[in-house]
Amino acid sequence: MAKLRVSIVAALILTSLAVAAESQPTNSPATVEVRNGSVTLHALLWRPPGKGPFPAILFNHGSGRSPEELERLGPYEDQAAIVGPVFARHGYIFLYLFRRGVGLSVDAGTSAFDLMNRELAAHGQEARNALQLELLEDGDMTDALAGLAFLRKLPSVNTRKIAVVGHSFGASLALLMAEQEPNLRAVL
Repeated sequence: MAKLRVSIVAALILTSLAVAAESQPTNSPATVEVRNGSVTLHALLWRPPGKGPFPAILFNHGSGRSPEELERLGPYEDQAAIVGPVFARHGYIFLYLFRRGVGLSVDAGTSAFDLMNRELAAHGQEARNALQLELLEDGDMTDALAGLAFLRKLPSVNTRKIAVVGHSFGASLALLMAEQEPNLRAVL
């Protein structure tokens, strides 16, 4: 009878530990450096529990925010803190890369938002649109590709199962990345 009680108590303890572990929030992200030539970008990296290899997501944010938008919508770091844990909870490594001039990479250069607004003020809408295409095909694209290369080097990433997710300007980047990177599993 004593052995039965010990077994029941042990089972209850293990069950409660499993339930507690399941209800714990996904671990905090690691802040990582992503190199793009001579430029050092920063990113937030969430990992699911376990050893992997895991599928991975690269998130491309928008072009940047004006001071008014930052006041109203908050910084991109807030967006990252919402979506990163969701993907990690579902078994994905999630990299939220901050491209030049945005968020944690504010000191790495000027954001696409600021560059395009300056071009608009100096040379008009057509020049701004041309610059946006240039950034999508080269400038910000190289930052996004550096993020993808970073993910592919992580031993815990299943390199056959990497997807790119984008929002606004970042969605345009994601679509263009699909053209250059045929081995991506998905683009959203």
